[in-house]
Amino acid sequence: SLMVLLDTPLPMRPSLNRVDKALIKVAEIREKGLAYLAEWARNRWEWEKRKRQPKLAENGEAQFHNASIEAAFRAALPMYDMPVRQGTTVLFRPQLDCHWQVSGGKWVSAAKEYVISDNGLSRFAQKLTVIEVPGDHDSMVLEPNVRVLASRMRGVIATAEAGPSNIVDLATAAE
Repeated sequence: SLMVLLDTPLPMRPSLNRVDKALIKVAEIREKGLAYLAEWARNRWEWEKRKRQPKLAENGEAQFHNASIEAAFRAALPMYDMPVRQGTTVLFRPQLDCHWQVSGGKWVSAAKEYVISDNGLSRFAQKLTVIEVPGDHDSMVLEPNVRVLASRMRGVIATAEAGPSNIVDLATAAE
């Protein structure tokens, strides 16, 4: 009767368009001046070098191919038809990282991804409730943040176990 998600992103996130990429670069130049251009060139050079180097373990053997696995995963995503969930769904996620405002009033995170308040899940979970918890994607499940997450999750689960007629405002149950 209840599905709980922990900062689960929509696998097929929209890519930044050219206009928004340009707006971010302009904002960076305004903030850092011409030094940003030198920083960008250095970072791009380092990225190109890392991309071409095989990853070696301490013993000199090639490591697991994480980039290849991720590329295969992302290539498979468009082939999966995600069903619409009818039941109650709760998404626990950290505070939104609104770093740059771009076209259409949208926001972009420091990781250069569009900020989507429901992680893009509302169209797949019609009874979605979003509950904000402290921390970030990784630290929300670590001490001391996990205590808040666990407490709020207990409230939501207790409400769901009391029966479907009680699931009115899960955000209130989480407090």
